[in-house]
Amino acid sequence: MPTNATIDTSGEAVGRLSVVRAGMLSLLQDRGRRGLAFYAIPPSGPLDRRSAELGNAILGNDPDAPVIECHFVPPALRFESAAVVCLTGADMGWTVGGRPAPRYATVAVAAGQTLAGRPAVGGCRAYVGVQGSIRTSRSFGSASTYVPGRFGGNGGRPLAAGDVIRWQRPEETRPQMSLSLADEDASDRPITLRPGPEYDRLTPTAQHQLTNGQFWVSPNSDRMGARLEGPTLTLRETAMTDSVPVLPGMIQAPPSGRPIVLLQDGQTTGGYPRVGYLPAAEVDRLVQIPPRRPFRFRFSA
Repeated sequence: MPTNATIDTSGEAVGRLSVVRAGMLSLLQDRGRRGLAFYAIPPSGPLDRRSAELGNAILGNDPDAPVIECHFVPPALRFESAAVVCLTGADMGWTVGGRPAPRYATVAVAAGQTLAGRPAVGGCRAYVGVQGSIRTSRSFGSASTYVPGRFGGNGGRPLAAGDVIRWQRPEETRPQMSLSLADEDASDRPITLRPGPEYDRLTPTAQHQLTNGQFWVSPNSDRMGARLEGPTLTLRETAMTDSVPVLPGMIQAPPSGRPIVLLQDGQTTGGYPRVGYLPAAEVDRLVQIPPRRPFRFRFSA
């Protein structure tokens, strides 16, 4: 089992891997961009920030080191150089050289071995971190891939078969680490929210439905926003006189009554009432709820 075996990665300053299969959607993401909303540039970065940050912490990487974000179906990556990786987020049944690889632990990969997996179970997004620092294109101070704008990591596009990823190796040997984390079904307990600036525009019935009805994430969701299905949230008034600032975690109520939770690639201003807001830790949980699995909201205490 390739859990904590030691592999000598000295000798080469730069490691290299190639993408054998791209998976459903695989993107390079660091912690994202800050302070650019005025220019209509979203923060981007990992949808599940906690999982990405844990991976870098276990590897001893800089917190801003790029990781590979894998959506639903993972890529297959052939390592042409020895490496140490960490796998976090959704369980994708990872294997290294055909043998099971644990999550939330340093995993040694020998040169010539392939990291692969299967469709996610109990979540939606997984993260692959490599010890050291992935080298990739940067835009506006970040390596986060923003596909709609075609900028950031990997030239602003998802990973594709044949792509090559290089990383700078750490100068010193780092200790092996692991965390014991129980898998949690993010839909088992309600997602905590706070009232948004336009919460009072919801009718009394809609206010009740927001925290008492069952919702589920539509398959039509993406990194810009999680479109929710379930109760129709009726508004007292739908028109907004001006566009207003919005952030990841904001819940917008469009005229259709189907709420949208803005995510890391979402717009920076919007014209729909902001009826709720999810703290960052709750966004991390929401993005791991599989489409069509019911969940509920509750207000924070």
